[in-house]
Amino acid sequence: MRNIVIYEGDSYKNFYPFTINHATFEIRTGNITLLDYFSPSQGKLILVVRDSIKHLVADRYPDAIVNPDKIPNDFGEIYLDQELDNPSLFSYVGFTNIQLATGSIITGDGTDKLVSKSAKVSSSAILDSSGGSIIIDDNALVDIGALIKGPVYIGKNSIINPGAKLKDVVIGPYCKIGGEVEHTTFHGYSNKQHDGYIGHAYVGEWVNLGANTNNSDLKNNYSNIRVNMGNREIDVGMFGGCLIGDYTKTGISTMINTGTYIGIGCNLFGAGFQNKYVPNFSWGMDDDKTDFDKFIQTLKIIKGRRNQKVTSSELELLKNIYKNKI
Repeated sequence: MRNIVIYEGDSYKNFYPFTINHATFEIRTGNITLLDYFSPSQGKLILVVRDSIKHLVADRYPDAIVNPDKIPNDFGEIYLDQELDNPSLFSYVGFTNIQLATGSIITGDGTDKLVSKSAKVSSSAILDSSGGSIIIDDNALVDIGALIKGPVYIGKNSIINPGAKLKDVVIGPYCKIGGEVEHTTFHGYSNKQHDGYIGHAYVGEWVNLGANTNNSDLKNNYSNIRVNMGNREIDVGMFGGCLIGDYTKTGISTMINTGTYIGIGCNLFGAGFQNKYVPNFSWGMDDDKTDFDKFIQTLKIIKGRRNQKVTSSELELLKNIYKNKI
C-alpha cells in the first residue's frame, strides 16, 4: 500500500484556460488524466491545490483528502511543478503513447485495436492502427462510415458520428464527435457533432462547437505560431490550433484562427475570424460579456441532460471568475 500527496504548486499557470477551474492533475493525456497516472492504485491520496479551487476539488474527489492542515510523514510526495517541467497545453495536443488506466475493461484482437465488449463499432467503419493504437472504451459507439486512424482513444459512452474522420485524437467520456478532427484532445461531455475541421486543439469540458466550426492550425507562410495566454506569450511551433475553455459554445460557421486562446464560459458567433485572445465569458466578438444568470440557467439545463448538477462550490468559483476575483 502506497500513500501519496500530490502538490499542484504553480504548475496550473502553464495550462490556462483549462486550469482556471481545474487542478493541473485533471489534465487528460491519452485515455487517463495526470491524476490517474500519478495516484496510487492502493493507499491514501492527499491533494494540495490553490485555495480558490479546493472546495470544488473536494467535491470531485470525495475519496481524497484535500488541503489538510498537516501532511503525515509516511506519504510519498509528488510536485507537479517538477514533474511537468513547465510545458503548456499545446504539449498535450494529440499523443503518441496510449496508457491503459488501471481497471479498464478492454478486450480485442491484439494490442493495436482494443475494443471494449460493451462498445459498438459499425461494420462499415474503418479502423487503421498502422500509425498507433486505437482504444474504444466502454459503451462507446463508432457509427457507420467513420474513419479512425490511430493513435486514437474514444472514451466511455462517447459517440463518433457517421462519416467522421479522426486522426491522433483523445475523446473523453460522453462526447459526441463528427466531421474532421486531428491532433486534438477533447475532455468529457463536449460535442462537435457536425462537419467542420478542428486540429491541433485542446478542448475542455461541456463545450459545444456549432456546425461548420473550423480552426486554422498552420499559417500560410509556415512561420511559428505564438499564443497569448494572458500575461505571457508562448511559441508553439509551426502547428497550433486553439485552446477552448470549459462551457464555451460556438455558433454555426465560426472561424477560429491559428493559436487562438478562448477562455471559459464564452459564446462565440459572428462573421470573420474570432479574436485570437478571447477572455472568459465573452459574448459574440465585440468585447461584450455574457449575462451570468443566463449562463448559469443554461449550464443547469446542459448538466441536467447528463443527470448532473451545478454544485454550490462550482457556482461560487464561477462567480468569482466572472467578477475577475480569480
